[in-house]
Amino acid sequence: MATPDLKCVLAIDLGSSGPKVSVVDQHCHILASRSGTFHTMYSQDGIAAEQDTDDWWAQVLHLSREVLAESGAAQQIVAISNCAQYFSSIPVDREGRALHHAIMWEDTRASKYIKRIMSRPPAVMGYNVFKVVKWLRTVGIPPLLNGVDAGSHMLLLKNEMPDVWAKTYKVLEPSDFITMRFTGRMCTNENTGFAYAMMRKAPWSQGTFDHSLARELGLDESRLPEVVPVGTNLGAVLPAVAAQLGIRTDVQVFSGILDTTGFTIGGGAFEDYEMVIDHGTTLTASMQVPARMADVFQGTFPLTSPVQGKYNLVAELGSGNKSLNFLVLNLLRRDDSLTRIHDDPDHYAAIADRMAAEAPPGSHGVIFLPWIYGSSFPELDHGMRGGFIGLAPTVSRPDMVRAVFEANATTLRWGLEIFESITKRKVTRVRLVGGGALWHTFAQICADALQVPVHIPQHPRHTTTQGVAFMCLHNLGITTYDEIKTRLTDRHIYHPDPQQATFYTKRLKLFQKLYKKMRGIYRDMREE
Repeated sequence: MATPDLKCVLAIDLGSSGPKVSVVDQHCHILASRSGTFHTMYSQDGIAAEQDTDDWWAQVLHLSREVLAESGAAQQIVAISNCAQYFSSIPVDREGRALHHAIMWEDTRASKYIKRIMSRPPAVMGYNVFKVVKWLRTVGIPPLLNGVDAGSHMLLLKNEMPDVWAKTYKVLEPSDFITMRFTGRMCTNENTGFAYAMMRKAPWSQGTFDHSLARELGLDESRLPEVVPVGTNLGAVLPAVAAQLGIRTDVQVFSGILDTTGFTIGGGAFEDYEMVIDHGTTLTASMQVPARMADVFQGTFPLTSPVQGKYNLVAELGSGNKSLNFLVLNLLRRDDSLTRIHDDPDHYAAIADRMAAEAPPGSHGVIFLPWIYGSSFPELDHGMRGGFIGLAPTVSRPDMVRAVFEANATTLRWGLEIFESITKRKVTRVRLVGGGALWHTFAQICADALQVPVHIPQHPRHTTTQGVAFMCLHNLGITTYDEIKTRLTDRHIYHPDPQQATFYTKRLKLFQKLYKKMRGIYRDMREE
């Protein structure tokens, strides 16, 4: 329970599967935390994916009231901010009312429109050579040909929802939408605005939209939001929202960040070349770096960090827990403890982790190809597919579960080597966060595959909201990142087994070979 002298942050993580709201004090303690679930509306062909923004806001308010009541910290809240999923877009009118559901990052309806503009010959990797060079020089990342970035979503609105587009005042990313609901201001920053693929490169946190790129896409640049520096104090919360939550009207609201940046800071990566891996629904690696660096042709991209002068080198590596969910729900269920999975995914994840420990390294020759939902790394290919190879009559369920874990760890090794090639530095340790950080077998497999110690923080599932809180506390001058770092401790450290180094080095080479060969096979299958 909060004491009168505490200063606390109401920190929100708007994930694609649901929201999380935490109260974090200046000593980095989580006083209360609650989570919810969002429903995604898919079209029958799976191409369209949308969520209800009214449900977003209703759940954020509901969970906020719950954590404030549990913590007793309503009057100790000094700041509010959020992190969120990205590549999702919400068109709003002048009053900030959503004109349509959020078009989610899974929605690829805009692909045909962005390809018409960006894929004209001469082309390389699907992009017109001259256009991709312009985007890489100006922004650092081109619009995504699968049509999931904000600029592509704007093309979708313009071409398929002209009535909505005509009323649209601004198109906002999820973090910026939540910030607007707390403040009334429609703004973005160099971090959250990355998802538009139109933010001009500039010195730290001074980026602005390149309106010529918007015009090249055939878009009206006036529909882009105001740009403010990362982590800007936007002023006091709206009085009506303060009254709904029972907090003071002088609580300050800070411009939000992307969830990847949230777990990077919450995972304790404040110094150069510190690396954090998030094993949640998806698998993401992020490294704090001293300059804007990335290689989009190797599946990495840069984000501006709230830590002054720093950036995040990021790789979206593909499916994480999503692969295990697929395996359990579609292939391994039978009349045993794995059938009791309906209400608590932690239940079957813990069982699967123990099962994986029963299988030896190499899973008796079984290899899992994790691209069931397509690949995002090292190249974006929604036509890529996954599965198991090496199945034999002697293969057991523990072998198949371990093969999933080994595939994720091998993907991480692939990403780590790319990070090392970009930064010209060896990674000496990583921090593992997300649900997968609670699985002992998986964490040890990661340490063996990466051949570096794997550190698990005290609250691996709350690093996103902790990161949001740390940014607010630092920017308010209540504490510093250096002080925060001294307060963060590990719950466990997994050390690599040197005897496994050769196996995982060979496995990565085989894994990379399989990716190239299977990609061609699936391309041929689509053309049949």
